[in-house]
Amino acid sequence: MWLLLAVISTLFIGVSTILSKIGIKDADAYVTGAVTNTVLLAAFAGTALFSGSFGQVSDMTMSTWLSVLASGIVLSISWAFYFLGLKGGSVSVFLAIQSLTIVISMILCAVFIKEKITVFMMVGTALIITGTLLMMDRQELAALSGKGLWNSEQRWILFAGLSAVCASISYVIVKSDTEPIDTNVTSTFRYIIVVVMLWLLLAKKGKGREFGEISPKTWLFILLGAAASGAGHVLVYKALFLGKAAVIMTIYRMGMVISIILSRIFLKEKLSAKGWGGFGLLVLGVILFAVGR
Repeated sequence: MWLLLAVISTLFIGVSTILSKIGIKDADAYVTGAVTNTVLLAAFAGTALFSGSFGQVSDMTMSTWLSVLASGIVLSISWAFYFLGLKGGSVSVFLAIQSLTIVISMILCAVFIKEKITVFMMVGTALIITGTLLMMDRQELAALSGKGLWNSEQRWILFAGLSAVCASISYVIVKSDTEPIDTNVTSTFRYIIVVVMLWLLLAKKGKGREFGEISPKTWLFILLGAAASGAGHVLVYKALFLGKAAVIMTIYRMGMVISIILSRIFLKEKLSAKGWGGFGLLVLGVILFAVGR
């Protein structure tokens, strides 16, 4: 059951990335992040309310509340960097960097949850890293090897990497909590923290005036992307509750295949021959992770 949930969530996330990328082209990253996560919160809360799961709140232990708090704080940081990275870079390279979440999650799961690392997973790690580097162009590689990445035009690479690290930490915190509480309930409280922090960040950055400058068409793509993301995240958190974190994150990241194909159709993004070779290695690395588990 959890494998099916992970696959369906991947389809939603693959589509949501393209919709969000189209919307964020003409909108501020902080605004897009705050609005998208507000929709995510509504999705989790609505699902929990519809299923009558909020009655489980009284069963939540201190460890569960601490898990919600810690994962919510880390996840809010991840989302802030996510939209900054998505706005600055191409979908294909951005998602390649995001795929490193698989590697980071593997390491964290092995250290903190004692999940086994296999030879297939180690080979997959090498392929994912190599593939990601091959998908980058000369300017991106030069920026990556430089010392002033934060101040360069390619700093979105750093944002994408930081987002992947924080997302991995958050997912492992979620997975480490084994209390039988419906994930939509815990995710509702987790995303309350995320939404509050992102709106506070938006206010601190003085981005409130950006709302009036966003066209109806841009709002449509932002909200559609948020809705697809909401559906995907509701399902992936449910899968995380039921199954193995490393496997679920592997399947989840396969959404990049859908996104990269759609980016060629709707965004006219292109990859060089070297880039396609890197993409092939990346996909093979992700598949090896699944086989290795």
